[in-house]
Amino acid sequence: MRQATLFSFIAISALSISAWAAGVTQCTSIAERKEILDLSPEEWAVLQSTVALLRRDGWFQWYSYIHDTSFNSIHGTSHFFPFHRRFIRDFEMIGQRYDPRFAVPYWNEFKDYRNPALSPILSTSYFGGNGRATDGCVSDGLQAGWTMTYPNSHCLARTFNGGAQIQAWYTSEYTSSVMQRDTTMAKFRPDIEYTVHGAAHIGLGGDMSTRTSTNDMVFMVHHAFIDHIWASWQSQGYQMTMDGPGAPGEPDVTLASLLPYYQEPVESVMTLGWGLMCYGYAAPVRSGPRTTTRRRRGLTMAFVDVAADLARTLPVHLLQKWFPGVNASAPRLGATRIAHGAKGLAKNGGGMPLPMDVPAEWVDMHGYDKHEVRRVVEEARDFVNDMNEAGYAPLY
Repeated sequence: MRQATLFSFIAISALSISAWAAGVTQCTSIAERKEILDLSPEEWAVLQSTVALLRRDGWFQWYSYIHDTSFNSIHGTSHFFPFHRRFIRDFEMIGQRYDPRFAVPYWNEFKDYRNPALSPILSTSYFGGNGRATDGCVSDGLQAGWTMTYPNSHCLARTFNGGAQIQAWYTSEYTSSVMQRDTTMAKFRPDIEYTVHGAAHIGLGGDMSTRTSTNDMVFMVHHAFIDHIWASWQSQGYQMTMDGPGAPGEPDVTLASLLPYYQEPVESVMTLGWGLMCYGYAAPVRSGPRTTTRRRRGLTMAFVDVAADLARTLPVHLLQKWFPGVNASAPRLGATRIAHGAKGLAKNGGGMPLPMDVPAEWVDMHGYDKHEVRRVVEEARDFVNDMNEAGYAPLY
């Protein structure tokens, strides 16, 4: 009966946004995706009311179905970034039918990487925290007490991977290093998918650690953050870069490849502000003095400005190894900076924490190459060890 109801729902889902017309045009209006903590009370109220309506009308069930049935084609392949960009935008456009002011915000996870469980994003005022110890059900925040209906009837659940805490995530410096070192999607995709992306899913657990992680609204704000990272990398000379593997038995992904489920060319989602991608990312306003903004085609993107500290702090050989885009000839600060770095390390709890292990069941569920995952995580650990040994004080 449940399956019959689901597929009846799918049959009428022609209402879902799914169209690609030849001749992409520039958007006439742009939805502004803000950092969650920069939302005004009115904007948060719009999100709350819209999400409630999306739940009422079965859209969480629908998007969990799409993600689940497309799962093997959109993870561990170069469809990862373009599919999820299209998917989040689809969800956003459906929300805008209920309220045109609706936009999916992003969670700036760099601020919370050290102890994510203490983030205000996971407080009662926003998305709620860990599930109950007795059953894992989320009992506070935006989705408190929700019963999900796909793939079966169950409470929305979270089970933090550190008990009451969440094991540390990845830093802005690590991500900046990836963005500077990687010049192909075949390299950039696993370096983000297996680290920054996976850490949040694994850390939150519950629904977020399943094929139907879309049941949790945190999925949407997390993937908006991942998309923001991709857009930032694109803006550094990789706007139309698309290469790397498709699903097993399928050809490599190119701009002409069709997105799983949507059957639209990858090229159609490559440029924000064009076609259906009528959104952009607002620069965070609470990130402190080391935030700069840059305009690109009318869209605002935020860049964490750590280059100056890196250039003055790290030995030349580490700059060349991890940050090839930073000017290694900048004046060194020597002992003064090392002393300052030691204070920063103490303040931040001893430098950058080492990346978490990736559970075997997570690797198996996605069909990842376990050797590639191990390589990526070990490289990230090498990065952290080098930064800590150099006495670098992380931004957050």
